[in-house]
Amino acid sequence: MDEFLGRFRRGEHPSVTEYVGRRPDLEEEIRDLFPTLVMMEQIGDGDGGTLGATEQITAEGKTLQQLGDYRVLREVGRGGMGVVYEAEQESLGRHVALKVLPHYALLDPKQLQRFRREARAAAQLHHSNIVPVFGVGEADGVHYYAMQFIQGLGLDEVLDELRTLRGWERNPKEESRPSQTARVAEELLSGTFGSVKQESRPPDAGSAQPNSHTLTSQPNTVTEKQRDHGIRANDSSTAVVLPGQTDLSTSAPSDHHYFRSVARVGVQVADALEYAHSQGVLHRDVKPSNLLLDTDSTVWVTDFGLAKTDDEDLTHTGDFVGTLRYMAPERFRGWSDPRSDVYSLGLTLYEMVTLRPAFLGTDRAALVRSVTQDDPPRPRRIDRHIPRDLETILLKAICKEPQTRYQSAGEIAEDLRRFLADKPLVARRTSAGERVLRLCRRNPLVAGLTTAVVILLAVLTVGSWVANFRLGERHRDVLSNLQRAKTAEANERTARQQATVHLYDAYLSQARAGRWSGRAGRRFGGLQALERAAELRSELGLGPDAALELRNEAIACLSLVDLRIDKAWDESGPAIPGDVRLSGTCGGS
Repeated sequence: MDEFLGRFRRGEHPSVTEYVGRRPDLEEEIRDLFPTLVMMEQIGDGDGGTLGATEQITAEGKTLQQLGDYRVLREVGRGGMGVVYEAEQESLGRHVALKVLPHYALLDPKQLQRFRREARAAAQLHHSNIVPVFGVGEADGVHYYAMQFIQGLGLDEVLDELRTLRGWERNPKEESRPSQTARVAEELLSGTFGSVKQESRPPDAGSAQPNSHTLTSQPNTVTEKQRDHGIRANDSSTAVVLPGQTDLSTSAPSDHHYFRSVARVGVQVADALEYAHSQGVLHRDVKPSNLLLDTDSTVWVTDFGLAKTDDEDLTHTGDFVGTLRYMAPERFRGWSDPRSDVYSLGLTLYEMVTLRPAFLGTDRAALVRSVTQDDPPRPRRIDRHIPRDLETILLKAICKEPQTRYQSAGEIAEDLRRFLADKPLVARRTSAGERVLRLCRRNPLVAGLTTAVVILLAVLTVGSWVANFRLGERHRDVLSNLQRAKTAEANERTARQQATVHLYDAYLSQARAGRWSGRAGRRFGGLQALERAAELRSELGLGPDAALELRNEAIACLSLVDLRIDKAWDESGPAIPGDVRLSGTCGGS
């Protein structure tokens, strides 16, 4: 039930049949309870202020009217992480947006932790495109935090207006739609949204954020300065034609202005995300409904309810937090980084450009499969008026593999600025291919013959390359084996020579040691060792120094007075003096 409600509040449409299939033993309870939950949620979303909405009732059962220093004026919107009210901070006399944690969320400790983390994450970010937080608190068991109140619209509402204009359909509820929505849509179409930086903004009396925008409730009229930089009344492209319409005589200029407006929106959001990432905060829920477009041509990033900071993460393996159709593929593998927010921003801009989501469908399993495995259609296949450079930016931002995307939000912001300035993109790699493609379209017969010849040459080239590669591999194997054999032989020869040198030194050392030992036979043993050393000297090819050294040792041995046993007898037998002979030498005799 918690999972079902969470998905419904995030804007998904979970199927009751799906949950029945997972728990057939609870089929009766599920079919009775889940539709009732949906009905209660829809009643709570009504415009009549019905008290049946759980989020609008305090723990004591009264309508939420006061929270500490804040007087609640009206409900602005709601989502999976809380309800947003317009309120007045009585001590300072300023309007604020008050986000309140619903009471049912207190049943899950993780929801409260996420709410507190959202407040902390948003409060530490001070950027001109991120809604600033003024304070956080709790009153009568109700947790809340106060933000700057933005006089603006969600991008999802503006996209609905643009889709209505594109189809030239009159919405039955059009009269009830805020005129501000139409004005913002017109600004996007005409290219005046964000095209001129507002020089002066009146300071907010209660704002402590030095670089936060202050928004007023004045009507959204195009300023004279914007008219000077935008489309004038006598412009040849005054007709508003959205992408996908067939009136080519007037659609190209309007398309051009609209796509530049999309790029300006992308620059503001990318700058905000780059700043948040530099502060160690991942948004993880970038989508149209979390982007506010105000009356001052500013885009505000809001709702950090699913944010992840460097030192805290409340998600675990298997938790899918966020809106599925805007989640990066790696999120389903249990990890995310700044490139995941870049992916979500790319999908949002894709939807702005094509006026349709990148991934359609409401079935959860099919949607997850599409997000993780399928590529959305190329934008220019949906609308050929989309600039190639803008398509290049979008396709790079929504690559499935993170390493092939923009590696930071700052990179996509830079390419969007290059697009606005008509400069070459960093992401462009296909300009030569585009020229070849145009040539083939102009000469289809020649292109066909050339293609056939190129394919034949490619096959022959690949075949010869493969054969040469295999032959080269065999040749390299033979050379490698020969080299290894030579190396082994050389190593063996070196080892053998070293052993001979060691043996030569051993014989020479034996002769010297025996000469000084004082034992009988030292003279004769030394000469015998020197004889063997002399044989090794010839084998080693030692020079005259070694020969001189051997000669001196031999002379030293010959100068010794020594005895050598010629014959020995058994001590147990009788002594026979006649059989005892001593042989020896003295001096040089």
